[in-house]
Amino acid sequence: MRPSSLEKRQRYLASAIELFLEQGYDDTNMAQIIERCGGSKLTLYNYFGDKQGLLRAVVAELTEPLEEALAFPTDQSTPRQQLMALAVNYLHLVYDERRLKLCRLVMTRVHKDPDLIRFFLERSAYHSQSMLGTFLKALDGQGIVHLDDPELACEQLLGALRGNRHFEALYADTIPSPAEMRRSAESAVDAFLAGHRRP
Repeated sequence: MRPSSLEKRQRYLASAIELFLEQGYDDTNMAQIIERCGGSKLTLYNYFGDKQGLLRAVVAELTEPLEEALAFPTDQSTPRQQLMALAVNYLHLVYDERRLKLCRLVMTRVHKDPDLIRFFLERSAYHSQSMLGTFLKALDGQGIVHLDDPELACEQLLGALRGNRHFEALYADTIPSPAEMRRSAESAVDAFLAGHRRP
C-alpha cells in the first residue's frame, strides 16, 4: 500500500525535526532531509514551500502539545489540585528535551528571521498565557480567586513556574527532576492562591 499524502508529509517533517535539532538550521539542507526519509525534492517543496516554510512546520509540530498540557483539568477535585495538575503538565512540557532544543534553534534565528520568532511566541508563550488566562478567569468567576489584572496574573504565575531554572535548562542543559518540578509547581501555585485570595 502506498503511503498517503499526509503520511509522506509527516515523514518529511519527522526527518526535518531530527536534523534541525541534531545539527541546527544552517547546517541542514533539503537534500539531507530527503536522504534521511526518501522521496523527492519536488514533493518536499510542494508540501513546505522552502526551508523556512519547513522550519515553521517544525515549530508548529513541536508546539502542538501545549494544547494538551494546558487543557482545563476536569478530573481534579479542588481548584488547587486543578492548578497543580496544569502547572506540573506545563513544566514537563517546558523541560521536554526536544522543546528546549527547539527554543535554542529559534534563538539562533532572531536577527535572520523575525517573523519566525513572532510565530514561535504566538504558538508558545502567548498561547500559554491565553490558555492559562481562560482557566484563571474561570476561577475568578467562581469566586475562588480575585484577579485585578488577569493578564498580569498569568505572566506572574508562568514566570514563577519557570523561574531561573528555565534559563539553566536552556543555557547549561540542567534539567530539573520530576520531583523538583513538582516542588516548583507547589511553591508557585500556593503563592499564587495566597496572593489572590478573595478578601
